[in-house]
Amino acid sequence: MTREELLDKALSCNRCGSCRGVSQDTVPDKAFSLQCPSGMTLLGAYEPAGLMYIARGLALGALNWDKELANFLYSCTLCGYCEDLCSRGYRHTPTITILEELRRMVPDELKPQNLIRMAQSLSTATGHNLDVLKTYGIADPAEDSRIETILFADKTIMGNTPKLQEIGFLLQKSGRRIGCFINDPLPPVDTALLSAGCSEVLEECIEDIDTRLEKYGIRQVICYNPESLSVLLRRSNSRVEFIPITRLYSQMITKKAHKKLKMPVVTYQDPCHLGRYAKEYVAPRQVIAGLGLTLKEMWRSGHNSLCCGAGGGVLFTDPALAKRYASNRWEEAKAAGARVMVTACPFCNINLGASKPKGFSVVDLTSLMAEAFGYKRKAVAR
Repeated sequence: MTREELLDKALSCNRCGSCRGVSQDTVPDKAFSLQCPSGMTLLGAYEPAGLMYIARGLALGALNWDKELANFLYSCTLCGYCEDLCSRGYRHTPTITILEELRRMVPDELKPQNLIRMAQSLSTATGHNLDVLKTYGIADPAEDSRIETILFADKTIMGNTPKLQEIGFLLQKSGRRIGCFINDPLPPVDTALLSAGCSEVLEECIEDIDTRLEKYGIRQVICYNPESLSVLLRRSNSRVEFIPITRLYSQMITKKAHKKLKMPVVTYQDPCHLGRYAKEYVAPRQVIAGLGLTLKEMWRSGHNSLCCGAGGGVLFTDPALAKRYASNRWEEAKAAGARVMVTACPFCNINLGASKPKGFSVVDLTSLMAEAFGYKRKAVAR
């Protein structure tokens, strides 16, 4: 993107302020009236309108990159609320496109190096435990030409044996022929490549992924990590259908026998990349209802949901700030009368778990599904 193109996009923001608050007509608690994690926690300059001013200044040459500007930019979780709400109005500012472009433009010496290293690791699959999936009859498409649906193996599960066991068990229980590139995994991309400004690396990975999906005749890809789903939906040029694993779960809940779970009242954290980016709000709630759980929605839920604070690389660049963001979410859970937070995102799980108050807990929807379908770790662990 050229400076002229960046300026043209940034000028579409007229600073109406709508992106600061929730879209409901009434707000029961002033603590829940704001929406931008960085803007509500820090200062106005960190809000979307402030960041658009920065984009204009850089495009016009009135501002130059320095540490302070970089800090503003990397305090944003890229949750997408500002753009989602803006798109419902008369004028649409492509905020996320602008912010991702700014991250690409940041001088290398000002980029968080731990985020860069983490993002670059997403270009190759190393040190994985995907052989665990073979225990559950999950085959490699390179060895079984009948496979048309695969599980996308991202970094959050590749080396996570317990989670691979839960997922493998559920894929087996689904009764469908689902495979995974096990022997030679696909590049395990997620949005960290965009958060770190590594768009060129991402393009190379996506080209590799698209080529191999076509080569092996894959028609559907199931994603456990919403951030992987998000980037594949936005960047892939293949004709493959990319779906969240929660959609598979919702189908299983209605078609397969399972037990009901007994738990205290739960609330659900909508992952930004599952909700706003992938537009999947229904399936997780269908699963929660099908498991027999009582769901109490937080005030900011669905398309108005508040980010957990981990996105945009904040979890890696400033963990303390990510926890501050997450604390806002726990206050809302308390107000909803729920002590258990259910989510379908590994990063939400990590950040909410690190910031939870005493007596509260966060649980992965996949773990609940596995329990309901009879998963017993001691019986299947290897």
